[in-house]
Amino acid sequence: MKKYTKILKFPKDFLWGVSTSAYQIEGGNKNDWSEWEKRNAKRLAENAKSYWSAEQQEKFPEMFDPENYISGTAMGSYDNFDKDLECLKELNVKAYRMGIEWSRIEPQEGKFDMEAVEHYREMLQKLKNNNIKIVLTLWHWPLPLWISNRGGLTNKKVIQYFTKYAELIVDELGGLVDYWVTLNEPLMIIGHGYLDGKFPPNKKWDLLGSLKVFNNYIKIHKEIYKIIHNKFFDAKVSIAMTTGFLEPAHKWNLIEVLMAKIAYYFRNELFVNKVKKQLDYIGVNYYHHDRIVWYPPFKKNLNKEVDDRGWEFYPRGIYEVLKKYKKYKKPIIITENGTADVDDKFRPRYIREHLKYIHKAIQEGVDVRGYFYWSLLDNFEWAEGYWPKFGLYSVDRKTFERKARPSAGVYSKICKNNEIIS
Repeated sequence: MKKYTKILKFPKDFLWGVSTSAYQIEGGNKNDWSEWEKRNAKRLAENAKSYWSAEQQEKFPEMFDPENYISGTAMGSYDNFDKDLECLKELNVKAYRMGIEWSRIEPQEGKFDMEAVEHYREMLQKLKNNNIKIVLTLWHWPLPLWISNRGGLTNKKVIQYFTKYAELIVDELGGLVDYWVTLNEPLMIIGHGYLDGKFPPNKKWDLLGSLKVFNNYIKIHKEIYKIIHNKFFDAKVSIAMTTGFLEPAHKWNLIEVLMAKIAYYFRNELFVNKVKKQLDYIGVNYYHHDRIVWYPPFKKNLNKEVDDRGWEFYPRGIYEVLKKYKKYKKPIIITENGTADVDDKFRPRYIREHLKYIHKAIQEGVDVRGYFYWSLLDNFEWAEGYWPKFGLYSVDRKTFERKARPSAGVYSKICKNNEIIS
């Protein structure tokens, strides 16, 4: 029997892109994260023996090397931006989500490094010269050391510190920016930094600290939104929300139904509700689906297919999240969606299947304006270091040569033709 294919066309001006974060690819940074790595690399390498599965340990023995957890030169993108630009051109993307590293701009309080500002200006201008729109992230987790030493995100003064930094970036570089992301996944830092202790500052169940950080985030976003719009009336400003589709493992179990609703609200909606008047679009980072059960550890996924990190392949989840965000009547951009797959056997289907469900959401009236794959390059994956490979391009960390994986060709064709074949 002949197999028929279906071509799914996306809206005419759909924004195809890729995402990165400054710290994860630039190299040569000094901030609270770089110092935390040095103190914790041996511990993280040792913990890998009990944390990851036997299969993962066999496939990625580098997880036992403390050097895996030191960002160091990263992917050398700060000094090799032209290499990244060539990758972007090969991918036929219309936009690039990149970050500004605060600790480079303001290594000491009030002392701004204007050479670094000019360096970023050159990067942004090169993107403009190649007709690539810019989605600029102002903060993607690390803090300058001088802020970290003063209580970090729990200190109310972080609001005024961030405001001064943002004012400089808006004044100096704002004319080159098409979309803004003020904060990337703020709830991830609360969860891992102040509740389970996985990330700096390694607090566990610090409920008061979590509340302080949450409130500071809200005030920071609102202040930066105002600063950007005072200078650029038509600016498009948002946050990048870490989202997930959470559902009860058993729909007949009322306890699990209630738990899933509560968990979904806190993960996907609480922060948005607090800042919805200061969102010009909703930035959605989607990776996870969880089936909630009433007993510890409170989730039990089927995991029929998982990636190198053990994350479940569940593309329908992105459709469910998008449908629920429709109620806010805001444009939506998928600011991150990606998978760790060093062999690249999984990634092409991962991209196509998620896009199929995004297309379905668009057909049902959800105003999705763009999709950004995470990530352009393999990068430094925080507490996991370098072994998880999310990139469309691999990177030789000695020569900084970028090499396209087969999935890069798949995504390039999608971006060029504005369609997927289902």
